[in-house]
Amino acid sequence: MVQQMLLLASLAVLPIIMVGLDGAAAVRSLFTPVSRLEPIVDASPTERSPSAPQAVAVEKLQFGIYDPAGLFAGESDFGIRHEYISWLTFDANKLAERLKTLTEQGIHPLLTIEPWPAGDEENGHLLRSVANGKYDSHIDRVADCLRGLEGPVYLSWGHEMDQDLAQRYPWSGRNPDEYITAYRYVVDRIRKQVTTELHWVWAGVLKEGSLRYWPGETYADCIGMPIYSCPDWDQRNYGYIRDFRTTFEEKRKLVQQLRKPLIITELGVSGSTDFVNFWLHQAFVSLQDYPDLKAVVFFYAKDAEGVWGSDVPTPDWRVHPDLIRGLVAWKLH
Repeated sequence: MVQQMLLLASLAVLPIIMVGLDGAAAVRSLFTPVSRLEPIVDASPTERSPSAPQAVAVEKLQFGIYDPAGLFAGESDFGIRHEYISWLTFDANKLAERLKTLTEQGIHPLLTIEPWPAGDEENGHLLRSVANGKYDSHIDRVADCLRGLEGPVYLSWGHEMDQDLAQRYPWSGRNPDEYITAYRYVVDRIRKQVTTELHWVWAGVLKEGSLRYWPGETYADCIGMPIYSCPDWDQRNYGYIRDFRTTFEEKRKLVQQLRKPLIITELGVSGSTDFVNFWLHQAFVSLQDYPDLKAVVFFYAKDAEGVWGSDVPTPDWRVHPDLIRGLVAWKLH
């Protein structure tokens, strides 16, 4: 038992020392190199019917990042870039230019569209209003930004619809039938206007009851999910700190029957430096066990204040950048 504890301690501390000495190269040296993986999809556009989405040609594991500060800008190992927009307030010119730049560089955008309501009075019937056409102009502005791109582009609308925190996302925890109707309405409207290769990502929290929000096979090309490790929150809710495998397998099991490629749309871990290093190393060793997992996208930002509870410090998911670079490079090269 003592030897096992010493081994765990050494695995946690060794990467910290090495990262400090030699950055990402040190992390890569902990593992045996493997050959570079292919992109997540075949990027060549093909003909598709507006009513029948093209099957996603996912071959190899890919990595991406949400990086609002641009710390990882220009780094080719992150082939997916996650962008979030409120469909009420986004700058259409800036978004169109951003998407054009990314796709011309061979990077796949993952665009999460947040359907914020136009006024507090909309909160209770936002989804019905969407399906009734009240937000058509906002949908069309997004569609305008997607035209003429080299693609592929990944799109997610109304993410985390299956959680109960309606005060955070007014579209969450609502009537499942109303959500499905609104979701399909948005997908259909964009498909009719855009010939760019689009892949729709149905991105829920994935917990008990989530499948009530499933829009159907023809309305989702991939299934997305967040995977976070917040030790304080885990201790409060589970009584122990969960590893990557426990959390991922729990979510994966819920949607396995749908037979869709899986994407971790948000990956984050917070806590002490040694814990972060150990948790991420365990996670990356586990990735090879899940052939249906096709992409892992880091969330590299601090979370919004208070969303994990008033008694939990706000998590900061910005771990040591060389640790991320090293682990990703190990898997790709």
